[in-house]
This record gives sequence, structure tokens and C-alpha cells, in this order.
Amino acid sequence: MNKLWTPIAHRIVQGLGVQPGELINVRDDTGNLAVLLETMLAIERVGATPLPQLTPAAYMQRLWTEAPQDYLAQWDQHRGTWMHQIDRIVVLAGARPDFDQIPQEAFATWQEAEHRLSIIEEERRLPYLLVAIPTEQRAQQLGLSLESLEAMLLPALGASIEELQREISQVLKIAQDGQMITIRSGDGHELRMVHGNRRWLSDDGYIDATDQSQGAIVSNLPAGSIYTTVLEDQTEGSLWLPRADQATDVVLHFNGGRITRIEASSGAEALTAELDSHSGEPRRVGHIGLGLNPYLDRPIGWTLVDEHVHGHVFISLGENRYMGWPE
Repeated sequence: MNKLWTPIAHRIVQGLGVQPGELINVRDDTGNLAVLLETMLAIERVGATPLPQLTPAAYMQRLWTEAPQDYLAQWDQHRGTWMHQIDRIVVLAGARPDFDQIPQEAFATWQEAEHRLSIIEEERRLPYLLVAIPTEQRAQQLGLSLESLEAMLLPALGASIEELQREISQVLKIAQDGQMITIRSGDGHELRMVHGNRRWLSDDGYIDATDQSQGAIVSNLPAGSIYTTVLEDQTEGSLWLPRADQATDVVLHFNGGRITRIEASSGAEALTAELDSHSGEPRRVGHIGLGLNPYLDRPIGWTLVDEHVHGHVFISLGENRYMGWPE
């Protein structure tokens, strides 16, 4: 195992704010036993107790395929008790399951049980740290070798709180004074958003007491970004993207805060259908931000990583209620 994993495990525990005597839910989506054990040991070093939950993609696909339907319907039976006991959650995120290869009825049954756990988690406002872990399967999904993915991610995962806070503070000094946000992209496209007095938030990979008091209970590793939301009904203009979902050479046209037209060299209908499949406000700007991790210099197609690439703007679609707006 790479020698960097020991300090990274310490960084995970530090970022989650683990305290002595706490019970920490460690959800492992990777199947990488060495990384899981290193993380658990780091938790125990500060006097807390890890509660591991093994959910790697291959395991979950077999669970949905092979477990009895009645068991999947009560998958939360004991896990619900754990959810009422744990103090914090860390998720070691790896490869995505292949959802095309699973029985949909069984998966839907499991989802209902998993949703009940999510309700408990949200009600308790548990601090939650999501960590991008390089694995062989994830590297294949991204079209990379494991060695190159590790070379890119491990330094970014280990970025200290102090160096990320320095990057963040320098940019926030400028961003906080603005009332408008404008993105110029492609061949003459301009998207104009009204920021108003919405708060700028930051992700330094550390959930401290101040974050929790403001409702910011979720953080990521790699970290390093600032982000905010905009006035919901005042986004105007157009935004060019080289790719959006499966569509390519995409132009999103906004009027009155919503996407009113989608152009693309290919995949426009599929992208339209994808937006229409969501409830709420999938055609509004949810939030916008700037990546500031000094160890990330290019996107790789993994959102958890790409939204922290240094100097890269990211934008999400959908409602922004999780950020406390509309007020």
C-alpha cells in the first residue's frame, strides 16, 4: 500500500472532526481492505470507535441479485438502530455499481429501506465526509490506469486544512464584494447570474463547530473550493459546455432563471429527457463555485474530484434548498 495512506487516513479523521468516545460509521464502497483498515486505525488512535459498513460495488450488485426480496425490504432493520447511535459518517467512495446488470424490482425494494436510513441521518444532522478513493475499477471507468489515478489523487487528498484555507481566503476576499456572476464560454456565449447577498461557502475538507452551527455538515476529500447560489429567477443568457451527460457541444439557453432551450451537436433530446425526469426545479442553477485544490490541475470525469480542480468553475442544476435558500 502507498505510504501516503497513513497521513491521508489522519487527514480524514481530522476533516471529519472525530472526537474521543464517538461512534464513527465507516462506509466502504471500495473493497480496498488496506485503506479501510488504515482509516479505522486512525479513528481508534483518537479514542473513537469505528463501525464499518462494507458496500463495494461488486458486493452490492450481488446483494441486489441474490438476497431474498423480503430481506431487502427490511435491510434497514438493524442499520436503523446503528443510525440512531453513530456520531459521524465517513464514506470511502470508489467505483459505481453497474445498474444495468441488476434486477430493478429488487433494487427498488432496497432503495425504500435505504431511504428510511437517509431520513434518520438527515434528521440527526450527522457530519458527513465523502472521500474519493482510487481503485482499479474506478480507474477503468475513468479510462485511466490505477497508478495515474493514484498519482493525481493522493497528493490532493492529503492537502492540509491550512493550505486550502489560504487558497480559499485569498479568493473569497474578491468574490464576496460582487453582486453579479458572469460566465463567458464557447463562441460568444455569456451567462449572467445575480448573486445578490447570498453567502459564499467554502469546502476546506474540515467540518468544524462553526460549519455545523451554519448547517454545513457535509464536506469532501479532495477538498478546496468556494461556492454559492444565485437568485433563482434572474439567470439569463447562454452557457456552452463541451459535454453534458451524453450530449456534446451543448448550449443551454436561460430565461427567467430556467433553461428554456437546449442545443447540442448530439444528444440534445436525451439531455432534455434527463432533465425532465427529475422533479422540483432541475432547469434552474442550483449553485456555482470555483475549485481551489492546488494539487488538481485537470478534470477527469469524476464530479467529486473535478469540482475541486484549481481554477475551474463548476455549476450545478436543481434546487438549492440544502444551502438554506430560498429564505
